[in-house]
Amino acid sequence: MRPLQVWPRYGGAIGIAVALLLLCAAPSYAVNASAFITGTVTSNGVPAAHVVVTASGNNLTVKTTTDAKGHFSFPPLALGSYDVEARNGDLRGLVRVDLGSGGASISIALEKLTEIAHAIVSQSQSLTVQGSGSDIVLNGTALTRLPFDTSFTQMEAQMPGAAQGANGVVHINGDHGVINYMLDGVPLPQELNRDIGSEINLNDLSFVDLIEGAYPAQYGLKFGSVFNMSTRAGTGPPGFDGYASYGSYTDAQSTIGYHAPIAGGGGYDVALSGLTTTRGLDPPDVNSPHNDASSFGQFARFTLPAGGNNFTNITFFNSHDTFQIPNDIAYGEPGETDDNEAQADTFLSVQFQHALGNTGTISWGPAYNESRIQDFGDPSNDWIYGESLNQTPPPFGNGGTSTDCANAFVVAPRNPTGFPTMCGLSLADRRTELDYIMQGDYTQSFGSHTIGAGVSYDLSRVLKYYSFTLQPNNYLSPMETPTTPNAPYTVIDDSPNLGNTYQSYIQDSWRMSGLWQADYGLRYDFFTIKSTAFGEGFGAFSPRFKLTRFFGKRASVYGYIGRFFEPFSFENVSPEAAYVLNLPLQRTEAQFDLKPERDTQLELGGHIPVGSGDLGFRVWQKNANDLIDDTQVGVTLLHQDINYVLGRLSQEALNYVQPLSLNSRAYLTVAHVVSLNSGCETQLLAPCFGQPTGFTPADHEQRYTITSGILLNDRRGGWFSADAYYGGGLSSAFCPLGTPGYCKETPHTIFNVEDGIALSPKTALTLDIQNLLNDRYYVTLLNAQGNHFGAARELDMGVRFRP
Repeated sequence: MRPLQVWPRYGGAIGIAVALLLLCAAPSYAVNASAFITGTVTSNGVPAAHVVVTASGNNLTVKTTTDAKGHFSFPPLALGSYDVEARNGDLRGLVRVDLGSGGASISIALEKLTEIAHAIVSQSQSLTVQGSGSDIVLNGTALTRLPFDTSFTQMEAQMPGAAQGANGVVHINGDHGVINYMLDGVPLPQELNRDIGSEINLNDLSFVDLIEGAYPAQYGLKFGSVFNMSTRAGTGPPGFDGYASYGSYTDAQSTIGYHAPIAGGGGYDVALSGLTTTRGLDPPDVNSPHNDASSFGQFARFTLPAGGNNFTNITFFNSHDTFQIPNDIAYGEPGETDDNEAQADTFLSVQFQHALGNTGTISWGPAYNESRIQDFGDPSNDWIYGESLNQTPPPFGNGGTSTDCANAFVVAPRNPTGFPTMCGLSLADRRTELDYIMQGDYTQSFGSHTIGAGVSYDLSRVLKYYSFTLQPNNYLSPMETPTTPNAPYTVIDDSPNLGNTYQSYIQDSWRMSGLWQADYGLRYDFFTIKSTAFGEGFGAFSPRFKLTRFFGKRASVYGYIGRFFEPFSFENVSPEAAYVLNLPLQRTEAQFDLKPERDTQLELGGHIPVGSGDLGFRVWQKNANDLIDDTQVGVTLLHQDINYVLGRLSQEALNYVQPLSLNSRAYLTVAHVVSLNSGCETQLLAPCFGQPTGFTPADHEQRYTITSGILLNDRRGGWFSADAYYGGGLSSAFCPLGTPGYCKETPHTIFNVEDGIALSPKTALTLDIQNLLNDRYYVTLLNAQGNHFGAARELDMGVRFRP
């Protein structure tokens, strides 16, 4: 049965009513990503009562006291790394905890030590046994020392089942880039159709908790995966940290940050970062000109104590990025073509957290997000060569932002009606997304139950100005006269879109016994979108249930079933503009017919201890109705959401993580992913003429992915790290007609290494080599995403220091 669909007239009232009902009915696990740290303190093997225990990390310090049995618990803390210290007279003990969404249960043994640095007896991680089989936790050491080249997308590509698309786009779990990013507990809005770059700077992060499956009811709207990310934070005395490097492609990067404590148990962290390079994007040729890029960012985070383990967290970042669009010189595009894009992002959140003793917390607060993208077209050169669809097309199409008569043959061949398609297209645009967010969450533990609830509201405004300049071919456009055949003309779309998104959920985690745990919940999502030519509203209830059987502290198996509801993007071309762009295929103005995606996911997974490491496994299938994908407008940088009638996604994954001494680690992931869609049903902008009716592989499907890596820290403050990535290639039309099976191009294996040579305990010289074996490959080849080459071998040298 299809979930509830509600018309805009009633949607707002129903959404608010349901949200209030859920909030009042029962508490739930917080959207504001947090987890419990619990444990026991012992002295000479005997439980130590009435011992003060302190947790320091994420810019804050909180305290609690052990009970008569030596047990302690902190209220839910933001995800991140903490030093948990117990003191009783001259006896001390310290455990360093990486707190992920699974929580952490630790033991602290008191010892008679004179220096607290010597009291670190162990490094503890979150309870992965409670998560899905391919969840990942990365602490600050891993983020800065694994060979990610300070790139957020490089880090994403090392996650289980990740497929690298072009220009920084990463697809996880067979979905088309629909990844839920959470910054300090607040979802990052993503209403603009961004297909290059990323608004997230890896230098601004201190902790990543990745959830890839068995999603609790607290998570909604995007289901490729969930990245819970804690931003820059520190503990201890004031100090500077930073990084600077220079290397191939005149790649220059730098970051400088400063941390200081605030009296009462808080702290603040500020940072500046910058980057320039002559290889900003994956070009259509091996060495395309006109590919410079730059980035400049500012970051600040303040954690203000309010007494009694209460605090206010303020997170701010601002970034400005520029990209030149590389030219396809090899196949005739003129070198003077000068298309460019600029991106700017501003994010601000203020979250108040009030502790409910040691068993719960209430958090609430507003957030604001502004994203701006501007494309600068170059109409005079965008179709300067080629004048007919009958001209022999270049063999690999155009990977830039403009098309021409020759490339139009590759992108949109002559249709069966005999009418030729649009010959040339150039884009200039300004797009702005404004989000005003308010959310509230409540979490509390009652014996064997951890329950809570959350509500959220997001008012979104998408302001756009699209200017499409088209070069028609062999037919009369609406702007032409008999005396000016084939004259270029411009289509303007400046219709703003207004969206409202309501979210609410309720869930319970019930530890039924030492062997069994049930996690179950219900969420309700509702959104409306309206513009000058349309207005729509959709809503759905999404129940979820997970049952886990434990086999000791490190082994488990679980089964999961969940319903998902995924809205389409609030940025889309107006029906009137779509009608003109689709001529002559679209003879009448199309209706606004986009629909939200509705999924059912079945999953089986678990964890098996292998030595001191953890082997996670996960098998799942997702059946999607009205599957959301996207399509390019011509071959510009503008994308538009579309629907397929059905989608079938599945995966089998293994994920092995081996913790090593000195906060080191090794890992290996293997994933087989299938992502199929059937029956294009969107008439807005992407008419379905000639589309196959059966299931076909998605353009972002990569059947086989293997990633591995190792980080080895030494006692002098240095390290060595390496990672490897094998991808079987994305869908391609490169194979000759009649080739059996599905064509994937091009398979590739990439090795990256980094060596950190300690100059002092807190300063290291870094040597980083990307693509060590210089595997030259197409990221995409004859693919709906265009043609894009991966980078050649890159060498960077730098210096990194910490307080």
